[in-house]
Amino acid sequence: MKPILGLVLVLAAQTASAQEADWRYKATIYGWFPGLSGTVDTRFGTVEPDVSASDALESLDMAFMGTFAAQNGRLGLVADLLYTDISATQQTPFALFGDATINQSMTALSGYVLYRVSQDPAFVFDAGVGFRSFSLDIDVNLSAGIAKAASENISRSWTDPLIAARLNVPINENWFVEGFADYGGSGSENETWQIYGGVGYRISEAWSTQFGYRTMNVGRKVDARDVSVDLSGALVAFTYSF
Repeated sequence: MKPILGLVLVLAAQTASAQEADWRYKATIYGWFPGLSGTVDTRFGTVEPDVSASDALESLDMAFMGTFAAQNGRLGLVADLLYTDISATQQTPFALFGDATINQSMTALSGYVLYRVSQDPAFVFDAGVGFRSFSLDIDVNLSAGIAKAASENISRSWTDPLIAARLNVPINENWFVEGFADYGGSGSENETWQIYGGVGYRISEAWSTQFGYRTMNVGRKVDARDVSVDLSGALVAFTYSF
């Protein structure tokens, strides 16, 4: 992973020095309202959390979501920070226990270096590389049934390399369509990807808003146990450009 990050930093530095245009910046705060699904292997068996977007919002303990982007000619830099803490209770699939309460907290920091392949005002397209650093903590608590109550914690931090693409298509002076996708990991059992698509409206020269849909998938082996998390739902964002 270190050689890839080094290459990203070198590419960014060399490209930035070659650019003569001024830097332009965008700071975005967004609300993402995803449902939660996936699988978590425990020593008792496999738990499959399935929480709708409305239930996830009710059980959301804390969240922070923001993006900062910079553009200089063809060079683009993007940083995205996502933190969620969601808890949910469901019937356990194990005959010996009652309900299963799952608390998942996840921090995902993504960084990208993008090159503007197309600067046509009617179709702006960027492609590049990046990384996503995860800190995942899952607590599984099983209430007493035939057996006594039990619990298990699964925790891991790691970083995955990514390839990424971004596009922006103006509809008219105010409305536009925007999309973003990335994919990465270290193999079929350790991978991550996300897709976002939305419609935006420019409120003024500095302010804009977006409405869209975002899906993020994380699959990882943690201590020889499979963990899969899928977050999908609507997204609302407000962006300040300067």
